[in-house]
Amino acid sequence: MKTRFFSDKPRLVFFIGYTLLFILAVQVAAFVLPFVIALLFAVVMKPLFDFLRARFRFRSSFAATALTLLIFGALFAVVGFLLFLIVRQALSLMTDYRSVIVGYIRSPELLDTLRDHLLSGDLLTAVSSAAKMLFQMVPLAITFVVITFGMTVFFLHRLGDLRDRLLNRAGEYRAVLNRVFRIAYSMVRRFIRSYLILYAITFAEAAFIFYLTGVEYPLAFAFITAVADILPVLGPGTVYVPIGILLILNRNTAGGVILLLFFLLTAVLRQILEPRIVSGSVRMHPLAVLAAIYFSIVSMNIGVLFYVIGLFMAFRVLNAAGVFEKTLPRDGAKVDIS
Repeated sequence: MKTRFFSDKPRLVFFIGYTLLFILAVQVAAFVLPFVIALLFAVVMKPLFDFLRARFRFRSSFAATALTLLIFGALFAVVGFLLFLIVRQALSLMTDYRSVIVGYIRSPELLDTLRDHLLSGDLLTAVSSAAKMLFQMVPLAITFVVITFGMTVFFLHRLGDLRDRLLNRAGEYRAVLNRVFRIAYSMVRRFIRSYLILYAITFAEAAFIFYLTGVEYPLAFAFITAVADILPVLGPGTVYVPIGILLILNRNTAGGVILLLFFLLTAVLRQILEPRIVSGSVRMHPLAVLAAIYFSIVSMNIGVLFYVIGLFMAFRVLNAAGVFEKTLPRDGAKVDIS
């Protein structure tokens, strides 16, 4: 038993170290978030970057800048188009319910409430706080986008060089570090791809049901639903439920009921599909992914999902690279990550 304890000690050190690093990452997330997003963008775009360089013989800096501009431009175009559709739909709803809105604005209760808040200073405080927050968020958002863009170009251009420099400084651990990089790169790409598949399924389902129930701009609302799918517990329900209620209030009872029932059905199907797709893509047992989802739902915190899945992924990477073994495999030896 004593020998077994000491043989498992590296795994205990890994668990403690991973937990401390995750806690630290959560605490400094606001500071490192653009750099992490840029690194993920670079990892995902790396195959296309290599293709452009090999096929068209572009210089590394030019290919990185052009590809990043293309991706960011496409993202901004999609977001801008969605904002346009949302504003247009909001104005249409305001026109349909103009009499209700005008009646509410002219109601004596609203005027009395505004007068009381104005005299107490609460209204001015709320307006000044909202204006201050707006003036802080605009430059922060611009800076965030600029830093993310610049770091994406840098990582895409220098990712190979940074990896080679780390390997050159690794000394006797060069072989195992090389295996860690190779396995981690492959696993992270599969993990991102698995969730992109899930979001694509959500988008297709939402577009179909919105079109079937007569919702205007089904593709735009389907995209919003896919983005909302990132949220824990509710997920697409943050879009399905309000739209379903609006359909019922707009005398489209059948469409609203169908939409709400479809949300319940997709919520159940998602709990079945997600463990299978994610576990199949990152070679994890479905029960492990199901446990991660359950912990996230119970804690109402999506960070728990990333902690558990990240823990399993990091362990599999290090274990497949031979980090926990007493004798490390030679560089180039076949490793099993299935």
